[in-house]
Amino acid sequence: MPGRRFWPLIVLIETLVFCTIGYHLNDGSPSIPWALAGLASGLLTVLMISRFQKS
Repeated sequence: MPGRRFWPLIVLIETLVFCTIGYHLNDGSPSIPWALAGLASGLLTVLMISRFQKS
């Protein structure tokens, strides 16, 4: 499991992946809902990793 120092990187990567998908699905213009979904997904992933590391 990745340590705390990698958590911001995990959030950033997931957000960028969602932004890229939204950009391509939105015909080349930025998509705020996809960016927010990526941010939420990244934060949820980090939260789950932290919960599993405690147990």
